[in-house]
Amino acid sequence: MNHTRFLSCIIAALCCLLLLLSGCGKDKDDSSGSTTPGEEVVEEKDYLSVDTSIAYSAGNTSDWSYGNQRKEFPDDDACYVRVASTAITSGSFGKGRGDEIAVTYRFTGAENCSVEISDGRATKLDSDDPNIVEFTRSITAEKSKKADEDILIFRYLPDGAESMTLEVIYDDQVAERFDAFNTVYFISGTDTQ
Repeated sequence: MNHTRFLSCIIAALCCLLLLLSGCGKDKDDSSGSTTPGEEVVEEKDYLSVDTSIAYSAGNTSDWSYGNQRKEFPDDDACYVRVASTAITSGSFGKGRGDEIAVTYRFTGAENCSVEISDGRATKLDSDDPNIVEFTRSITAEKSKKADEDILIFRYLPDGAESMTLEVIYDDQVAERFDAFNTVYFISGTDTQ
């Protein structure tokens, strides 16, 4: 009789354990209780990171300077900006490899400075603000050993502009901390080195 009671207790304990592990009684759509019906939950993919490099060159020089090293350029010559993005996944079992990440390049200061693509491909977006020009494209994430830089080169042609601000904005798959922001200034005169 004790043996049957012991076996019944074991079976009851296993059933309770199975119910706990399967999440019985938990609503599948209720992940945190903080969203309202119809609201989309966007999760950052912690296994995706992006390395962004921004460099500038003025006129016909081939000397690229990183964005935080040189801030002033002549206001009467073309200025080129090289934006390189490397999307890296650290996901296990290939998680994130091949994921496409949308990148937006937003230029503020375009009312007195034209912005055009010099090398590479991107799609120009319509903007209601004449001072803002935006382009977009997708890059692909890879493991660090196979990840390559995706490069775009833009050309600024200042026409009375005092400055140009570039924002490199990645979609919600990448944490906001990987977005980049850089401003350069256009000055008169030839001595801008």
